[in-house]
Amino acid sequence: MSTPVTPPPPRSPAAGLLDVVAVLVLVGTALLGLASTFAGWGYLVIGMVSAVLGVVLVLVTLRLPVIVPLVAIPIMCLLLGGPVALRDSGLGPGIPGFGSLAEVMRGSVAGWGELLGTLPFVDADGPPALVPYLLGFLGASVSSVLALRTRSAAAPVLPLLGVLVVVLLLRRPLEDLAWFATAFALVALGWTVARGLLLAGERAIRSSAGRAGRLGPGLVAALVAVLAVALAASLTSGSSAATGATLRGDAEELLELEGLDSPLARFRTFAEHPDEPSDNVHRKLLFTVTGAPRGSRVRIVALDRYDGREWRAGTGTIADTHDDAFRRMDTTVDNRTQGRDLRVQVAVGQAWRSAWLPTVGSLTSLRFLFEEAESRREGLRYNLATSTAVVPVGVGKGDDYEFTAVLPPQRLTPRMRPWIGPVMPVEGIEQVDPLIEPVLASRAPPMRKVFVLAKFLREEGRYSDGAKPGEARFTAGHDLERVVDDFLLTKRPVGNDEQYAAAMAMLANRIGVPARVVVGAAVPRDGKVRGEDVHVWVELRVSDGSWRVLPTEEFMGDEPPRRNLSVAPRPRVPPAAVVEPREPVTPPEVQREQQAKDVADAEQRSLVLRVLPWTLLVLLVLVVPLAKLLRREVRRRRGRPSDRVAGAWTELVDHARDLGIPVPSGATRPAQARVLALAGDFPHRADHDVFAQAEPEEAEVARAWADLGRERRTLGAGRPTIRRLWAPFSPASLVRSFRDRRD
Repeated sequence: MSTPVTPPPPRSPAAGLLDVVAVLVLVGTALLGLASTFAGWGYLVIGMVSAVLGVVLVLVTLRLPVIVPLVAIPIMCLLLGGPVALRDSGLGPGIPGFGSLAEVMRGSVAGWGELLGTLPFVDADGPPALVPYLLGFLGASVSSVLALRTRSAAAPVLPLLGVLVVVLLLRRPLEDLAWFATAFALVALGWTVARGLLLAGERAIRSSAGRAGRLGPGLVAALVAVLAVALAASLTSGSSAATGATLRGDAEELLELEGLDSPLARFRTFAEHPDEPSDNVHRKLLFTVTGAPRGSRVRIVALDRYDGREWRAGTGTIADTHDDAFRRMDTTVDNRTQGRDLRVQVAVGQAWRSAWLPTVGSLTSLRFLFEEAESRREGLRYNLATSTAVVPVGVGKGDDYEFTAVLPPQRLTPRMRPWIGPVMPVEGIEQVDPLIEPVLASRAPPMRKVFVLAKFLREEGRYSDGAKPGEARFTAGHDLERVVDDFLLTKRPVGNDEQYAAAMAMLANRIGVPARVVVGAAVPRDGKVRGEDVHVWVELRVSDGSWRVLPTEEFMGDEPPRRNLSVAPRPRVPPAAVVEPREPVTPPEVQREQQAKDVADAEQRSLVLRVLPWTLLVLLVLVVPLAKLLRREVRRRRGRPSDRVAGAWTELVDHARDLGIPVPSGATRPAQARVLALAGDFPHRADHDVFAQAEPEEAEVARAWADLGRERRTLGAGRPTIRRLWAPFSPASLVRSFRDRRD
């Protein structure tokens, strides 16, 4: 026995059109929340195309039993995923193959994780592209089924509220996009009210009593529910923008760092060695940098965690940000660092062997230039907080790449205020407290103390790689024993970049200034970076949240060690009196307030720089309408009554020219009226009032301007829509007025 066909209750075409439009608008509004996550608007195109396909599927099956669309929706979602989201041609146009279906099924599960684990901006291809596809198709199709097959006012909004909640959890929260949930709430409420009124009216028409439709208790409850959920979503959008409370903020890093090489631990491979062992690259070309300013710093790796044995590249080391993790990077990354824009190419030499990718500044995009780069692209990870890039499989000769970046300010002075916050604890560093007691006891600002200790290391220390005769006792390494016992607490500190930088960063943290170690090189004149160009410096965090460079030459001695250090006097850190501040010491709570102010000022400057171009663009767009408005007010309010009547007619002629109607300048008003095809007596009365012996009354002036408004609407009604929309912005009448005055 066949299943009877149960068509949905009849609805008016206007009601059906309203539902379809509302569904598409709400899907698009919800997906706008991902604009800060995806690169470009390709994701929105995918989402809206899939939404249209979902609505079309529901419309095609509208006269069939409800089980048909419910079964067809998941099947068509699977079949259309390849052509729409993955742009896979399959077996032919619109015909997916088995490989395409497998990719859709895999991506439908893996795409969510890849989207969360990839730094914005995410390319709208591969598994992440299936996220807007699924949200658009399933949200639009399920909502359309409820809208076109039920008589509930609020039920069709529920699937779309689900889409909004998913977007709120997936997106990267930004204040710039905090409005999209509010817009969704307003549209959802308007649609719910309109559906309720239309459905109430239809029920009234079908009822025998013929009573007028009114909002029943069910619709009122539905409105309250939709309002609560929508406003909650809106408030969540704003709060999460401030706190980062989304799934994206809680996503773990996708990289195991323990097994990667440490350029700091093997620093002696970059140093000069008389025997030139096979792994020594002192004189060998590592990579060539093109496009970076001479002297700018190429960052190989930033090391921000110390475990007692060595400095490592860590994650979760900065308490006030979620950016301190190595996450997948697509072609571009939204890096809001302010500074100089760069476009740099790096040609990798044969001597380079590392998983760390040399970069300059803070990346905004990166592209590999060699063939078969897919494995490198999939493995590329980037840490926004430390500006460090890594490819676990490594890059070698010929694996060239180019990137764009922002070179932030790096200057550091003793007068700068440090970041007030938790520093990295170094267990065992307290052993040096007796040595630096004069500095610890000083009332000097922390940053000045750091510079005092840097000067102490530079003047008292000696430099050795342990390679020259008689210097083998100066071993490599930067564990606590080497840095504390065999370096800081010896009669004369001796080491190379490795020991100096490790010790300096540990001392800075001990003073209370957040510090980290960076391995890199200054770009030479010819851009060719060899092993001898590689050095290690320290970066300190200042009150605005940025990291500034304490150069190697500030804390590293360059004199060679003496033959007999046992007779050298034990160096002494300058006493507290030397570093006493001239100004009163600032209490910690005041420092925190000042730090918050510095961060707010930096964010405000960043916001101004982002908003200024758009503000100028808006002002540029509004220049012509504002000029016309000012001209109209001058014509209406200034001069004799006859001049103001003439101004009303001139205003009508100018509006006609802005609509694209050619009106001759020297013709009489009746002649111009014939060109404009005016049927009223406005031109004749205007002529009479202008040329009469007596000035017209104010009532006649008001009537002339009222006639102007009526005739403007008549002129606009007969012109194409595009002309009417363009008329306020058209400069035609302004240009013509300027020419008439000049002539």
